[in-house]
Amino acid sequence: MKKINAFLKLGLAMFALLCGFTAMASTSFNSGKDSPVKIYKFYGEEDFIGNWKYSAENVPYEYANGILFITKEKGDLNVVVALAGGERKAKNVKVDGKTLTFNLDLEGELVSVTIKVDGDKISGEASSYDGVFALKGERRLDPE
Repeated sequence: MKKINAFLKLGLAMFALLCGFTAMASTSFNSGKDSPVKIYKFYGEEDFIGNWKYSAENVPYEYANGILFITKEKGDLNVVVALAGGERKAKNVKVDGKTLTFNLDLEGELVSVTIKVDGDKISGEASSYDGVFALKGERRLDPE
């Protein structure tokens, strides 16, 4: 009789545990507007792809404004910076989460750029021998 009672208790405990897991699983996928479950967005290369107007502070006029053209070709991310004096292709383009980094050769000087994306806005900095300069911008939606 003791064995039967122990078996019934174990079975009841397993049933309660199974019901609990089932209830948790059914609420985990509730992603409606009023859901208490948070959905986290993971950033990556796709968040940077597009055209971005940018401005830089305290830099020479020809570098103060431009457009970043960010594309993905053959699995690689490419960045071309359009400036008043022409276009420059970036080197060493890398994405780590919400951060894009690349290097530019401007008149023989290496400029390292770090940009973070937040929806349709970007912010970051460019650093060179002359110092560190703040950048900001937004996604370009118009067909300029």
